Amino acid sequence: MKITVPAAPEKPNILFVDDEPMILSSLNMLFKSKYKVYLAENGFDALEIIKSVPIKVIVSDQRMPGMLGHELLRQVKEISPNTVRMLLTGYSDLDAIIGSVNAGEVFRFINKPWQGEFMLYVVKLGVEIYDKVSKLQEDEMQKVDEAVTEEHPVSGHRVHIEVEEASPTVLFVDYSEDETGMLVEKYGSAFNVVGVNSIDAAFQEMAKKPVSVIVSNINFGDVDGVSFLDTVRREYPNTVSVILTEVRDAQLAIRSINELNVFRYLVKPMPEDQISLTLEKAIERSKAFMSTPHKNVLKMAEEIAPDRFVKNEESTLRLRLRAAQALLNKNKNK
Repeated sequence: MKITVPAAPEKPNILFVDDEPMILSSLNMLFKSKYKVYLAENGFDALEIIKSVPIKVIVSDQRMPGMLGHELLRQVKEISPNTVRMLLTGYSDLDAIIGSVNAGEVFRFINKPWQGEFMLYVVKLGVEIYDKVSKLQEDEMQKVDEAVTEEHPVSGHRVHIEVEEASPTVLFVDYSEDETGMLVEKYGSAFNVVGVNSIDAAFQEMAKKPVSVIVSNINFGDVDGVSFLDTVRREYPNTVSVILTEVRDAQLAIRSINELNVFRYLVKPMPEDQISLTLEKAIERSKAFMSTPHKNVLKMAEEIAPDRFVKNEESTLRLRLRAAQALLNKNKNK
């Protein structure tokens, strides 16, 4: 009797990029037992690999001669959008960090010196995200028509029905009344905007109606702005977060990606046309989250590894949000 031995599963392709051969050697030793590891000492060689091999995760150093890490990842995003992109960086690389956030090419910042256990975890998570997103995209492509359709009663043909969408709402949150007043005045003609000056007022507005984009300061004194936006994200995953602040802080920028997957980190003063363009793109992102939820990468990560994204249901901010929702429901029932 002939016994067929099943073939070993194909190892996932991952790519590390660093101009220091010793670091590449160390990463190769750490990952080679479970992954097909590709190595590159510069961005140009990395791009050639990306063009020829389906890479699931790329981890790049930031400071490299010829091409910086965030420049490499921007091009990787264009060539292979599903590749999960991570950047090795230090807190001193503030401009690169903020630039990476605003170019939208980084899923995770990994601080130096990195720890082996964490690196193993985050790369594994990245591979699982790639696989899940790719599978969902394949399922979408198999659908004959994703639009809302109905069968014509006479011809029997399927016809497209246009669905009128509500005007997307943009919520500005800042501690300064002058600032929110100015923002509402400037952008109210182009967008459906609301401005508030406190965390609780923001929760109340979001309880009233869907908010597509929240543009918030993170300098609230007694409240951690990143934690506030994280509370919003958990409750309203289709709402896209934009930070607009006078605070230039590398650690906050890193947290805004790793905890929020924030859409943009804008530092005041910011040109009006750039804010308008950001709002347009953020609204598009919110619509994409609603129509194709797998585009919300952080939500995918939470579904894959919920134990790593523990929700503190009893946190002060969540209780304040719940209070705003309860108050609205009470008023509706009167």
